[in-house]
Amino acid sequence: MLPRVWTYLAVCFALLWQCSIAGPLVARQSPLRLTGTCNVLARSLLWNVSAVLEMAHLFSGFDCTQQNAEVHIRTQTVSACTPQNSNCAHSADLNIDENECLQRILEDLHYYRETFRAYSNSELTKSVVKSIDELMQNCFSVSAMDNSPAKASMDHQKSFQERLQLCKVLKGFNLRAITINRVFNYILSK
Repeated sequence: MLPRVWTYLAVCFALLWQCSIAGPLVARQSPLRLTGTCNVLARSLLWNVSAVLEMAHLFSGFDCTQQNAEVHIRTQTVSACTPQNSNCAHSADLNIDENECLQRILEDLHYYRETFRAYSNSELTKSVVKSIDELMQNCFSVSAMDNSPAKASMDHQKSFQERLQLCKVLKGFNLRAITINRVFNYILSK
């Protein structure tokens, strides 16, 4: 099952990359607001997630690079952000619902923000959660972000299983951050 998931993700990323050559995405008016600074903020998010993944002390006792990624799939971001026409490299008009894609990304950002806040880790809060907040505040028309404390608190220093789970979730979010960067680049290149 897992190799099929990786194959699916690889094909989706390849399609997104291939389709970027074709031209701008076809889009409807979106209540989500993307500006030129969104590319910088999305890149910063990706860098921060990658930097946290490289912090060996968070994952002492195991090699995080050898673990599988756990991606939040309920939002179906990849399918919502993948062009529907399979021969998109030869098409000037890509069939993608920009509003749906951005809505799915926003749902993912909410999910991961709350998940990372639940770990009560200052390194996660200062880098990844802060980057998610900046991206949501500056690139989406979010009326009021929930700043209440996360419902579940995890002590990542004491539990091997929680650190292992954090590694897997961070790796999954790293994949999602790559998707976010690509989508923003495509939309903002119009």
